[in-house]
Amino acid sequence: MSDQFEAVLTRSRCLSASTMDFRFRRVGGGAVPFEPGQFFRFTFEDQRGSFERSYSLCNFTDAAGSDMDLVISTVEGGRASELLFKSELGLKTQVNGPYGRLIIPKALPKRLFLVATSVGIAPFLPMLSVLKNRSQNVILFFGVRDRSEFLYQQELLALNWPELTLVVCYSRTVNDLESYEREGYVTAHIQSFAPNPDTDHFLICGNPNMIDDCYGQLKADGFGARQVVREKYLFATQEKPIQKPVLTDAQKALIAAKLKKHSP
Repeated sequence: MSDQFEAVLTRSRCLSASTMDFRFRRVGGGAVPFEPGQFFRFTFEDQRGSFERSYSLCNFTDAAGSDMDLVISTVEGGRASELLFKSELGLKTQVNGPYGRLIIPKALPKRLFLVATSVGIAPFLPMLSVLKNRSQNVILFFGVRDRSEFLYQQELLALNWPELTLVVCYSRTVNDLESYEREGYVTAHIQSFAPNPDTDHFLICGNPNMIDDCYGQLKADGFGARQVVREKYLFATQEKPIQKPVLTDAQKALIAAKLKKHSP
């Protein structure tokens, strides 16, 4: 069930050269109920008027019940990132939600694969404490360009959880790889874990091309849509103009005839 409320920006932090996280707090201090993995729709206001963006909550460590943490990459020409990256504390927004089906399956599988690229890691972060408490076997793939974009590195490496396997994949060359690091795209390394459609479940979030490639691999292995839940991160660089309907010549002639018939 979705809710509507106002929230205010209480914290902003730089995570990398192109990424920041933002904490919004619900006005009035009420709890923000959501299932880990779900997203909310945020309505912002700038000089051109109001506009809406959808963000998954990345509440991970110290967020209170009334807090909503967002992790956002800057987009050239992106209306939301241009507003947020320059905003001061106290910025207000209207919030609707939660929404989405990228959530922990009710019947836990033998292995749960979480596959993310860049800020697509956001919906998986709130899941980790829940999955740890359930001693769930988790393989977390995180694809970024290089170590400078390994978001929440300290927090993720500090997780003390025997059933968790972290695999960080770099699309650019990185020297002296650690045991959890790989060179190349995440899609090049998933098969090394021999995914099994009879026992495994996938949640995938991030770059649309990565998601399509990953799903194509898994379909070839016998996985279906119910076993592979996907959420593509699309970056809005501009607003879509409202398209006026295009009339055919016949429609124009019919309208002209009606106007002529009813004219005085």
